[in-house]
Amino acid sequence: MEQGTTERLDVPAAYAVVVDHLRRAIHLGQYAPGDKFPPERQHAEALGVSRVTLRGAIRVLEGEGYVKTRRGSSGGVTVLGSTETRGQLVERLRHNIDDLLAVQEFRLVNERLAAERAATRLTAEDLDGLERSVGQIERADGVGGFRQADSFFHLQIAGAAECELLRDAVEDARAAMFLPLDALDYKLLVTETLKDHRRVLAALQARDAARAGRAMAAHVRRTSEQLQQILADPAHGS
Repeated sequence: MEQGTTERLDVPAAYAVVVDHLRRAIHLGQYAPGDKFPPERQHAEALGVSRVTLRGAIRVLEGEGYVKTRRGSSGGVTVLGSTETRGQLVERLRHNIDDLLAVQEFRLVNERLAAERAATRLTAEDLDGLERSVGQIERADGVGGFRQADSFFHLQIAGAAECELLRDAVEDARAAMFLPLDALDYKLLVTETLKDHRRVLAALQARDAARAGRAMAAHVRRTSEQLQQILADPAHGS
């Protein structure tokens, strides 16, 4: 019997793992612009890494424009908003339109399935959380608050589907859509998202799996259509 070949593993440095973790948390809306990371000692302990490793990760995130560090008693690490104009973002997305639409197709399949499975598995506590997130979207006064509530809604449903692979897939797609969603008109985005989330929630409350799946699929398709319209309009961009 032939022996299998052994390939050298490319194990990332500890700070790189922390960078990926924190960047993903920002993309998922767990940290909004203006939010601060926990104090260094507390943050390092929570992540299970050394303070030196955490500092290395923060330096990378600073270089990428995600955070800013200020020294002193009132300082800390603050999450920044994007400095890219909407026109610049639209131009960049146009160059990656195939990848963007592939993510939307990925979302369509996985989020529809997540909604269908969640409909018969959600607890009363899950439903209460979804209702609160709809209210938070309605009261959001900026992209940061909207993104947090929107991500919570989708990830709560994915978690209730009781399939770890499916939950990971939905989270991956949510993280990938962090910047593209900023290309949409914010007021229109909130209006349409509220309508769609309420339809999904009503189907989940009725424990109607097929209806929940259709409502979620319609929501994802609407987002995809809005993105395509903006990227196809020459009036948008630099």
